[in-house]
Amino acid sequence: MTCIRCGFDSPDEAKFCLECGTSLADPLAQTSIIEEDEGVVLLRALQRHLAGQYEVEREIGRGAMAIVYKALEVELNRRVALKVLPPGSTIGRGMAERFKREARLAASLDHPNIIPVYRVGQAGSALFIAMKFIEGRALDEMIETQGPLPIPAAILILRAATAALAFAHAQGIVHRDVKGANIMIDRDGRVMVADFGIARATDDASLTSTGSVVGTPYFMSPEQCAARRIGPQSDQYSLGVVAFQMLTGIVPFNAETLPGIMHHHFYTPVPDVKKARPDIPPALLEVVNRALSKKPENRYATTEAMLAAIEAIPLSSAERAVGEEALRRLARGASLGAVPTRPLPPLGDPTRDTPTQPLPVWKRIPPKRRMTAGAAAGAAVAAALVAWLVGATGGSPSAAATPPQPVGAQATNPAPDRTHAPPAASVPPATDARRNGSSRESGRDSMSVVPASGLLRLRVYPVDAEISVGGQLLGRGVVLDEAVPAGRHRLTVRAPGYVTFDSTITILPGETTQLRRIELATGS
Repeated sequence: MTCIRCGFDSPDEAKFCLECGTSLADPLAQTSIIEEDEGVVLLRALQRHLAGQYEVEREIGRGAMAIVYKALEVELNRRVALKVLPPGSTIGRGMAERFKREARLAASLDHPNIIPVYRVGQAGSALFIAMKFIEGRALDEMIETQGPLPIPAAILILRAATAALAFAHAQGIVHRDVKGANIMIDRDGRVMVADFGIARATDDASLTSTGSVVGTPYFMSPEQCAARRIGPQSDQYSLGVVAFQMLTGIVPFNAETLPGIMHHHFYTPVPDVKKARPDIPPALLEVVNRALSKKPENRYATTEAMLAAIEAIPLSSAERAVGEEALRRLARGASLGAVPTRPLPPLGDPTRDTPTQPLPVWKRIPPKRRMTAGAAAGAAVAAALVAWLVGATGGSPSAAATPPQPVGAQATNPAPDRTHAPPAASVPPATDARRNGSSRESGRDSMSVVPASGLLRLRVYPVDAEISVGGQLLGRGVVLDEAVPAGRHRLTVRAPGYVTFDSTITILPGETTQLRRIELATGS
């Protein structure tokens, strides 16, 4: 059928001109409005603008920020993947700048386990990156169809992916979106890390001021969930999630809502992989557990150190050959025999800390310079009263909370959970003199080794809200086991466009105070 607008001959079954997109319906037929597929329009536009440079064949994938097409680079006669940021996208200039940053960063990474970038350019109003086309499959697709992987295959993938990240981290680049979808295995069994699309140089703070959370929730580190500045240890955590998924077939933390997933990342202990895979080598189990530590400082000091630990995992020549063959078969679409695993116990309910009652009210007491004998007796009576309340309610003593008017939280936290934190120093048994109160000096010496601080856990909404205790900023969105001096402090949670929450809390020495979630009310 010939287009009445441009004269291009299209197949008879075509509804639109393949050159200009004009409807090919009979103009004498009944008029109808047909919605044109946006993907087809963009594909045709790319084919038109890149004619002579690339032969764009078809769409092969979509992500949060870009569409990927398979194409042939005409001059060099090589297959490429074109990653395109669509024109007129609602993601705005900021994402376009991030897209350009990706091209510069990815093009600077020359490593056998990182997909190379050939070119960055513009087709009409669409930005694109041309990169090596991988004939194979993504790791997440393999796990979805195969389930848990054999131990040798998992070790080989983990080695290669860690080597890629260690190289990038040495260049000052953090990936920020490590997951199975971004780990490709080609038909020869080679493992390559893809999509440094939201990576950035670790010394570039231009993207941190917005407090935005970037990444894939199931694979995000606790500090990334909290919209904090992140480093190589965040990629280590995400790779730990990938390793857990390769071994068990599932991610360690799942929930029905995004806040639920984030809560698990913040507080829920990592399920014991050994219960699902009794065949896991102890050295591999150690790597997974260490990478999934809640705090970055408890992970590996460098990703090179993590790589060294993975390379030290025993793997015989025969096991390596088995793993390589498994990867080749999986990359070509074949399946392996099912790997036997045991079910893991269910995770706790992340909504158990969702507030339903107002914060209890405490009277503010001016601080004293020293505790007199009468005050000490009063403290003992108060301690006895708290103990009675705990026994009567089955709960824990609550944090002080006296919100000035207006209260800026729609839902605030009832009595917090308190758990014992590791003491700053061991407390020796009390002497008879201290018990009898006959030696003030002895009592003062014994009290000097009592921990002077406790730990605070708190989650708030919105996720970029500033959390301050005693005028000191502790974090945004979440505070996870931050040391706070024992005593009463002013708690302030604020975010632009929301009513500020202002209250007081009590931190007990040597204990962890976990407050219920605070949700700020929107400003009028």
